[in-house]
Amino acid sequence: MTAPISGFCEDRFAPLKDAFSAHFDQGLELGASLAVTHREKLVVDLWGGWADPARTRPWERDTIVPVASTTKIMIIIAALMLVDRGLIELDAPIARYWPEFAQGGKVGVTVRDAFTHQAGVPGFEPPAPYEAMYDWAGITARLAAQPHWFDGRRRVIYHGLTYGFPLGELIRRVDGRAPSRFFREEIADKTGADFQMGLTSKSDLPRVADILFPTAPPSPPAAGSLLARLLASWSRPVAPTSWEYRSAVVPAAVGFGNGRSIARVCAILAMGGELDGERYMSGAMVEEAATEQAYGECPYLGWVKLGLGFGLDSKEYPYPSPTTFGWGGFGGSWGVMDPRTGVSVGYAPNNWSLEPDGVVDPRLQNLSIALEKLLPGL
Repeated sequence: MTAPISGFCEDRFAPLKDAFSAHFDQGLELGASLAVTHREKLVVDLWGGWADPARTRPWERDTIVPVASTTKIMIIIAALMLVDRGLIELDAPIARYWPEFAQGGKVGVTVRDAFTHQAGVPGFEPPAPYEAMYDWAGITARLAAQPHWFDGRRRVIYHGLTYGFPLGELIRRVDGRAPSRFFREEIADKTGADFQMGLTSKSDLPRVADILFPTAPPSPPAAGSLLARLLASWSRPVAPTSWEYRSAVVPAAVGFGNGRSIARVCAILAMGGELDGERYMSGAMVEEAATEQAYGECPYLGWVKLGLGFGLDSKEYPYPSPTTFGWGGFGGSWGVMDPRTGVSVGYAPNNWSLEPDGVVDPRLQNLSIALEKLLPGL
C-alpha cells in the first residue's frame, strides 16, 4: 500500500513528477518530498508515502526529515554571506579569526581551505564520541587541537562530520551568533524556509519523519588505507532519535527540512544572491562560489570538483548542466541550483539508500536526467 502523492506540478515540469512517482511504484521510496523553484516561483511541490517505516503516518505537506550532509548547503551559504560582507577573507588563515585553530600545524590553513574540504581535519583522532558534538565549545576546542593530517599540505578529503565546525566557528567569532541562530535569523526566517540546523522546539517532533536505515553494511575499506583512517575517525550517534541528537548544532550533518525548504534556500544562489527583493549576497559572490576552487581525488568521494563548498559538474560527478551545482546527503537528499535558468531543486527522502561503490542512487540519477532534459528550454 502506497500513500498517494500530493501537491502540484506545473505541466512543463511533468518529467520530474513522473520520475518522482515512478520511484514509489518501483519500491524505491518510503516517503519523500520534491520541490522546484523557477525564478523565485514554486513550480513543483510534491510529497507522498509514509513518514515511518511501519507505514502508520502519511507524509504530510509540513513533514520534515533529517537530511544529513545536505545541511552543508545551509552552513556554506551562511558563511558566504559573511565573506561577501567583508567580515571574513577567503585567503586569510582561519587562525586570524580563531587563533586556537593554529595548533597542530594548521597555522597556514585558510578559510578557502575550509570551504573546499582541504582544512586537514576531516575527523577526530582519537575518535570523539558523536555525543561530544553536542557541546559546541568542547568540540570546536577539540578540533582546534587536532594535528593537520597532511602536515599542512592541501589535500581534498571529505570533512563529513567536521566540515561545519570551522565555518560555524568563523561565523560565531565574527558575528557573535551561533551558526544555527545566524542561519535561522538571516536565512530561514527571511526566506520562509522550513529548515532547521538542529531542532529548536519539541513541538516539531510529531512532524519529523523516521528514517529507514540501510540494512546492508558498506564494503570495508582496505586495512591501513587513508579511507580506513577516515572512516575510523568518524563516529555514529548512539541514539539518533533522541532530543539531544535532534537539537544538536552539527552544521555538517544534522539538519531538518523537506524538498520545499531545500529548494527555497537554494533559490538564493539560483537567483544570483537576491530573493524576493532581499539581497543575501552579491552576484560576484555567487559566481565565485560556483567557480572551480579544487579538483582532487578524495578517498571517500573519489574524484570531485569543488566550488566554495558546492560540488560542480564533472565527468566523475555529472550535474544536470555545466552551470548547475549543489550538494547531497547520505541516504539520498539533494539540493541543486542553476543561476543560468534560475532553477533550484530540493529533494528529501526517509528511505536512506546505500548504494555499492561506484553506483549512483537511482532516484537521484532519474531526477537528474529529468532535470537535464528540462533546463535547456527554461
